[in-house]
Amino acid sequence: MKFIKSDMPVLLISCIILLFIVISLNDSYGQTADNKALIVIDIQENLVNQNSKIHIDTSGIDLFFQNLNTSITQFDNNKDLVVYVVNEWTDPFKNLFTGNACKKGGIGVGLDKRLLLVNDKIYSKSKPNALKNKDLLNHLRDNNISEVYVMGLLAEGCVKATIQGLIKENFNVIVIEDALGSKSSNKKSKVLDYLHKNNIKTIKTIDI
Repeated sequence: MKFIKSDMPVLLISCIILLFIVISLNDSYGQTADNKALIVIDIQENLVNQNSKIHIDTSGIDLFFQNLNTSITQFDNNKDLVVYVVNEWTDPFKNLFTGNACKKGGIGVGLDKRLLLVNDKIYSKSKPNALKNKDLLNHLRDNNISEVYVMGLLAEGCVKATIQGLIKENFNVIVIEDALGSKSSNKKSKVLDYLHKNNIKTIKTIDI
């Protein structure tokens, strides 16, 4: 096929436009809602132990862990980001009144052995909102995460605060409601009502 000289500028411009479109699509692909992360909040030994001073309602605990691990497995199989968060306090008064349930370096403060670990991405926090740990926030940003799934405990405490923090940072948030722990079914129901009233999406493990 031959091109006359007058066709060359048009051909060159067309090639430049096509190249620009391809580059733009590649850049966009790396920053879409397909970049997902799962945040697993505070599944610590003391907090799932009914003998601890602070703990969730442990009825149905086996199903709770099953839902947690099923979710983690699904995300890991899809090669999506999975991160774990643990609550650790150094405040002596807070530790005194909570029986050292979350005392940094204390017994039973680590992740419960029934929880599936697929990596070593474990972030410590001392505030309810997990994003107060800027290393966690930066990790999400560095991986171009736009959609964050949340599960863990306590639903009425750190989970709710972290959800609010994620929304403030402009993440799209989805809550796995059957993988939430709470001090009581009533408290959990109130959190779910809050999520629904504020148009925060909730799903169940089976829907992942």
